[in-house]
Amino acid sequence: MGTAPVYGIIFDLMGTLATFAGTRRELHAAWERGAHDLYRHLRATGRDIASDDFAHALQATFEADLAQNGGNPRELSVESVMTRVLDGFGYHLTADENAAAQRAYFMPELDGWHIVPGALEAVEALNAEGFRLAVVSNAPSHLFVEEAVAKIGLRPFFSPVMSSALAGARKPDPRLFLTIASAWELDPATIVVIGDGLLSDIEGAHAAGMRGVLVHGEANPENTAYGGAATPDAMLTAIADAPALIERWHAAAGDDARPETGFIEDF
Repeated sequence: MGTAPVYGIIFDLMGTLATFAGTRRELHAAWERGAHDLYRHLRATGRDIASDDFAHALQATFEADLAQNGGNPRELSVESVMTRVLDGFGYHLTADENAAAQRAYFMPELDGWHIVPGALEAVEALNAEGFRLAVVSNAPSHLFVEEAVAKIGLRPFFSPVMSSALAGARKPDPRLFLTIASAWELDPATIVVIGDGLLSDIEGAHAAGMRGVLVHGEANPENTAYGGAATPDAMLTAIADAPALIERWHAAAGDDARPETGFIEDF
């Protein structure tokens, strides 16, 4: 990918900066608790639905969408599922009501997500050096991604936070990465993607004309089934090693400038 300077870094979220502290069974149990909490939330806001009817409709809609999307829960849109289920009972939520309902559903799962050791220090170091930082995550809800980034304490560092649910496309689709390059007003060659997925992160980065760094790659079971040709520009065993790598790449280009861009959020 050349020796261009580095001006921006795009991080993957799940498996790169954050991890679920539990087993697959515990994750499914969290989803079940979330469905119960969602029902209680809806009842408390005046939606009079029988619990068995609601549980059946929610499960049937999720399963139908899973079947259409190859069985991957990350392909689902929780907002769409929730809207269709409640429409079937004659209830139509406002945007704020839908957000509150999604929070009720996701909270048990969010309780199990924690920051990866070394991630805070790495992000703080890169931020202090003036690099632009963003997150791109494949997820069934943009609200979930925003809440997860906030829960692990990293939200103030990222501008923007992007998700497949918000973009209407999933990594490795380069549009997710190029949207950020455009917002930052940066050449894609000056942006590095750091993630744990050979397909979603490394192949996606290269398709967008960016460098890709694989971190925690051995821990991602999807990498063992990857049949593509994407080769990381670098591999790291720990996210804590990212700042030193980025600084070496930036220094090798002989350019210490940090450009001002036209995309700045206030927190």
